[in-house]
Amino acid sequence: MLKTINQTVAFLIEIAMLFAFGYYGMNRPWNLLPKLLLTITLLAVVILLWAIFAAPKSERRLQRPYLTIFSLSMFLISAFLLFQSGQSNAGILLATLAIVTQTIGYFTEG
Repeated sequence: MLKTINQTVAFLIEIAMLFAFGYYGMNRPWNLLPKLLLTITLLAVVILLWAIFAAPKSERRLQRPYLTIFSLSMFLISAFLLFQSGQSNAGILLATLAIVTQTIGYFTEG
């Protein structure tokens, strides 16, 4: 039961991570075109990295503990970007949930 709940929360954090990168890109004090280019680039890089190194069906999926380190790094970067965008509570919540889920995942799925 704990493993299922943790996997569900981890999936929701993945979605929140994408939102955080997009939110950061669109909240720069720039004109629309540079913001769109930054946002699309950030999201493309994050999706590509996640698809290669963390997706369950990827042939290059990292093994533990490297998968945990990679996932946690991506989540914490997105939490930092939320914090930088003025969403400090959301950033702290994302970082906390990421640390908890990755710790539980490491010991239950390991």
